Amino acid sequence: MVDDIQWDEAQLEAIEACCDVKRRIVAITGKAGTGKTSLMKEVARRLGGHGYNVQASAPTGKAAKRIAETTDLHAMTNHRLLGYGMPLEQEEVNEKTGKVKIIRLSAGPTFTRFNRLPYDTILADEYAMVNREIHRNLIDALKDGARVCMFGDVNQLRAIEEDIRLRDANSSFQDALVKFKGIVLDTIHRQEEGSGIVSNGANVLMGKMPKRHSDFDISITDKPIDEILKFIDASTEAGIRYDTTDHQIITCMNKTWIGTRRLNLMVQARFWHRDRPFIDLPRYRDDDSGPIRVQVGSKVVFTSNVYDLGNGESVFNGELGIVDSIDHDSGEVTIDFGDRCATIPPIVVTVKGSRTIEFDPRKSIDHAYVLTTHKSQGSEYQHVCYILNKSTSFAQSRRNLYTGITRARKKCTIISDMQSISKSTRYMG
Repeated sequence: MVDDIQWDEAQLEAIEACCDVKRRIVAITGKAGTGKTSLMKEVARRLGGHGYNVQASAPTGKAAKRIAETTDLHAMTNHRLLGYGMPLEQEEVNEKTGKVKIIRLSAGPTFTRFNRLPYDTILADEYAMVNREIHRNLIDALKDGARVCMFGDVNQLRAIEEDIRLRDANSSFQDALVKFKGIVLDTIHRQEEGSGIVSNGANVLMGKMPKRHSDFDISITDKPIDEILKFIDASTEAGIRYDTTDHQIITCMNKTWIGTRRLNLMVQARFWHRDRPFIDLPRYRDDDSGPIRVQVGSKVVFTSNVYDLGNGESVFNGELGIVDSIDHDSGEVTIDFGDRCATIPPIVVTVKGSRTIEFDPRKSIDHAYVLTTHKSQGSEYQHVCYILNKSTSFAQSRRNLYTGITRARKKCTIISDMQSISKSTRYMG
C-alpha cells in the first residue's frame, strides 16, 4: 500500500477496476486533492508486482514530470509514447492579403494498429486535456489484451480539438466516463478541511461566488494592471517571487490588454536586470508579436515537443524553466527545467527520408511569467494569482476559473472586476 494510505470506498473501487485486467478501458475522475496520483502509484505497484508492463503518460512534459516526481514512475508525454515525429512546417500565403500562415503538420505516430505499443497497461493522467486524435491513436495502438486507465478532472477545461466541429462536443474523457461507467472520486484528501482553495473550487462548480479565506484572497478592481503590479511588488517583498517556477500568474487569454503577451512584458520588467546582457529570440513568421527578449534569470516555457535537439537532449511542450546561460556567439540558450538543464541551439537539422529539414527550436521559447489557464493545466504551483477582466469575457467560464484557482497548493489570489468574476461562476463553458 502506498505510504500506508487509508483508501476510501471510491478509491478502493478505482484501484480494483484499474487492476481488473479484463476491463480494457477504465475512466476515473476527481477534483484536485482526491488522490488520483496516489492511485496511479498503487495501481502500478500492484500490476507490476504481478508481472505486467505498466507505463504512465500525460499530455504535456510538465504533467509527465510531475507524475515522475510524485510517484517515481517513468512517465512520458502521449506524443512521445505514441512515437510522433517532429512536426513539419508549411507556409501558406493568402493571395489577397499576402499574409503568411504557418501550418504545422504532424509527422504522425510510429505506434499504430499495425505497430502496437509493448505495454500491458497505460496509466494516462490529465485525460481531460487529451483530444480525440490522441485518444483514438492511443486506443488503436494498444496490443491485444492491453488496456488504458484514464485519470483526470472532468470539471477542468476540455481538450483543444484541431477540428473546430468538435470543439463544442463532449470530450473523449467525458464519453469514456459515460460509456465505461467511470468512477468518481469525491473526497478531498490532500488539503486540510476548511481550505479556501478546495471550498471555493466546489463553490465555483456549483455556480456560487468564491469567498475570501486565509488561503484565498479576492481583489475587486477596474484597474487590473495597477493591481497586479502592486501585488507582484508586495509578494516579492514577502519572499514570494513570481519569476520562479513555484509561483504562477494565470489569465484567460493571450491577446487582450491583460492577456499573456502584454502582461508578460510588464511583469518581466519588474524582474529585469539592466546590467545583464540579453538575447532576442526569433518567432514563427505567423507570429506578429515580434522577437522576445530574455536574459539569464528569465522565466520561460517551451511550447512544442522536440525529441532531439541534435545534442541528445529533449524538451517538451509545457515545461517551465529559468534561463541559466546564453552563448551570445552561437545564440544557444540553456534553460534550467528543475530536473535538468537543456541547451536550445539556433538550428536543428532532421532528416525525413530524402528530405532534410532545418528549424530553430528557440522559436518555441516563450515568456512564462504569465500563462493562460490552458497552458497551466496539468501543473501545480505554491501560489497562484488568477486575473480576470471584461476584456476576457469571451473565455470566462466556471471551467476556466475552476481550473485556474485549483492550480494553487498554498494560496490563490483573484484579481478581477465584479462583472467578470460573476460571469465566470454563471457559465459552465
